[in-house]
Amino acid sequence: MSKSREEWWRTVGRELDYLHLTLFAAKSPVEVDVLALRDFERKFLREARSDFERRQIRRLTANSILTHVFLEFTTWEKFGPHLRRFETIGYTDLRMRVHVACLYVQSLPYFPERARDAFAMLADAERRVLRLRKGSTRREELLRGIAHARQEAAQYGVKLPGAEREQNLSR
Repeated sequence: MSKSREEWWRTVGRELDYLHLTLFAAKSPVEVDVLALRDFERKFLREARSDFERRQIRRLTANSILTHVFLEFTTWEKFGPHLRRFETIGYTDLRMRVHVACLYVQSLPYFPERARDAFAMLADAERRVLRLRKGSTRREELLRGIAHARQEAAQYGVKLPGAEREQNLSR
């Protein structure tokens, strides 16, 4: 990567970080956050030079929007479209896949009818994590995140549908 592109990516990161700080400090409604993040996306999509760069900008924005919507404790009607957009764009790496699955599972208290789909996404992410070398820091970190997401959902009484039946059968 040329120095100019490295600097451009640093600029993207700095501006995204600044935007996050500004939005969180302003305590703006999620609709305002989404509009600001979409403006950020449009600006940098115009400057992107390749399909890879455009896809990465979309992923960064989708991740930011999904996180902001998650923090709003919202409905499926608001959360779902952003999750689906993320799935359409694709994940940059395993960490991002786990992050999105964890957000989905932790959001289940607000739309528990989506539990089967959310836990399936989390199980898929976990299978991928388990393929990493045992003892690796990255593997352990991701597994802790997955365990935390399950714990948070359980704290609010959200469980994988059919889990009670499976527990009774195993006794």
